Amino acid sequence: MSLIPQKVQSIFTSSSSHPLHSLSNQSIAILSFGSIVFINVALAAYRDYKIYLSYGPGGLPYNLRGWFISSCILRPWGTEVFSTGLYDRNPDKRKWLSSDWPPYERGQRPRLGPHPLPQRQLDQLTDEGCKELLKSEFNKLVAANPSIIQFRPSLHEGHTRSIFLADDVPGAPVAKEMLREVSHIHATGDYSVHVVLAPQDCKKVIESGWGQRHPLDGVKFAKYVFGWTIPKEYVLLYAPRTEEEVRILMQVVRASVGYMADTKDVK
Repeated sequence: MSLIPQKVQSIFTSSSSHPLHSLSNQSIAILSFGSIVFINVALAAYRDYKIYLSYGPGGLPYNLRGWFISSCILRPWGTEVFSTGLYDRNPDKRKWLSSDWPPYERGQRPRLGPHPLPQRQLDQLTDEGCKELLKSEFNKLVAANPSIIQFRPSLHEGHTRSIFLADDVPGAPVAKEMLREVSHIHATGDYSVHVVLAPQDCKKVIESGWGQRHPLDGVKFAKYVFGWTIPKEYVLLYAPRTEEEVRILMQVVRASVGYMADTKDVK
């Protein structure tokens, strides 16, 4: 016979089914699941932040604040970047690129980072020789056209010089929207190039694989973040990988100057 009263014994044997015990198990399960989710989200955010830093300094702050703006505020507003139907619908049918441009299609497009700003490549990067040649060609272009264009610090990109319209050049209608900034090299990062092109030249560049639209072009919400709306004529040119690609890319930059200055006389 047991020396422990039956009533007391029943309390111990049924403790595992006590409501408080079940609640404790539920709390542990919820906390465990929450911890797993938090750790995975934190790791994903850290990897995303490292990608953001890999671009080099750009238009947004080069820190956690800039990453948060680009990743959490602007990214949901990003659009696709390869369609060209909007240029077909544009009544402006003028062209600055020659009919035989480009001499060949560029091939597979590079992979770009997931952030809308800054717009940067993750692969197919260029070498030091092409970087120096590209900067030299920009210098030659500005030196050859002092009545049309000039160098000034970029208003859109930051941390780099940009080609602007000269002060006394009226410019195309889109020039005001672009604050008269024509083109810049992403010299703190991948050495891709931003240009402003005639709508039909945008179409040709994108369809031939030499560039793509900006994911925030035409997004009005962007104006509340950095004070201006990116026009549909704002195009990214992929970083040149060879001297020949530098030459081909510079033809596009000249077309950009011509369009923004509304002239065919670009040396």
